[in-house]
Amino acid sequence: MLPSQFVEAAGFPLRWQERALQRYLGERLRSRGFQVQFEAPANGGRADIVSNWQGGAIVEVKKYLDRDTIYQAVGQLNLYGLNNTHKLVVMGFLIPDASSQPSALKTASFVEQNPRIQVVFVNTESEWLPGNRIALSKVVQFFWEPKLSLPKLDLGSWRWWFRIAKANPMLMVIVATLLSVMVSQMKRELNYCQQTNQVWSCLFSHPIN
Repeated sequence: MLPSQFVEAAGFPLRWQERALQRYLGERLRSRGFQVQFEAPANGGRADIVSNWQGGAIVEVKKYLDRDTIYQAVGQLNLYGLNNTHKLVVMGFLIPDASSQPSALKTASFVEQNPRIQVVFVNTESEWLPGNRIALSKVVQFFWEPKLSLPKLDLGSWRWWFRIAKANPMLMVIVATLLSVMVSQMKRELNYCQQTNQVWSCLFSHPIN
């Protein structure tokens, strides 16, 4: 997607500034369930975005990424990344000038030889495009922040069980699976007993202590 098409689809102002793209990207991350902080203090400077995306990321946003702006952003990120282990991410539009695009792509490939650094041309990757809805927030929250606290209600109340199921869906899946296995085993044993005409002896094969 061309930057101009991206800007129009995202609803940026006519004379948009870098901050508009910064806010857009931050909100995209939030919509996927990640925490985001804008203009976060970082080693004497201010990082555009700090997030728990990718296990921790510091993002420097530039309007257009060419050779020079990528190097500039990487220099800033190296400063912000001192004394921490966050991923260092450069984000922005691939420069529209076709003659400058090869050097931009080559520079991105070069700096990414450092596994800590990532360059994202947001108008070339589907997950960042306007209108591309990625509903991952609940999945991220479920696996990253499991909620296992149980409501303090009467065990005999159906509302208690309903709240348990709602707060802990995986627990209910496990219980349902175990019950299914038990029922299946009982059916197999009953079928065997019926086939061998030993239903009565099967039912009372285990004496009660």
